[in-house]
Amino acid sequence: MPTSWNAGLLHDIGKIGIPDAILHKPGRLTDDEFAVFKQHVALGDAIVRDLPDLDLIRAGIRHHHERWDGQGYLDGLAGEEIPLVARILAVSDAFSAMTTTRPYRKGLPVEEALTRLGDAGGSQLDPRLVEIFVKGIRSEADAPLPAEPTSVAALPALQVPGRQVA
Repeated sequence: MPTSWNAGLLHDIGKIGIPDAILHKPGRLTDDEFAVFKQHVALGDAIVRDLPDLDLIRAGIRHHHERWDGQGYLDGLAGEEIPLVARILAVSDAFSAMTTTRPYRKGLPVEEALTRLGDAGGSQLDPRLVEIFVKGIRSEADAPLPAEPTSVAALPALQVPGRQVA
């Protein structure tokens, strides 16, 4: 399994260290709550840091909330300073966040989310990757859409050297 797949599976692992009251709050987070929430990328990086051969995965975990314009977190990276794996995860994570129903709002229809992704290209997201993602979702017959959830049992096992994690 490609390392980038593992990065996708693990990108939000640090959320296990964020209080449920913040993760499941049915409204807008306060500035203090958002400051705590933003630490999930550093927590995730710390959780996996001692596993072997995980540099690419760590880069995806730590930097998937950086923004193309440099206004993201934690390190304020911009443009191609952001590792490619993190830029890819940012696009897919944004799409997932927009199309998933949350306690505080209903998920957006796919076309609305794709339009918003296009609007975020060049500011929040890598515009080239947004273009590729949108084209893929619109043209691939088997594109993974939110209306077609994949069961956890159907996902390939996570490959960690020395063990297998389902």
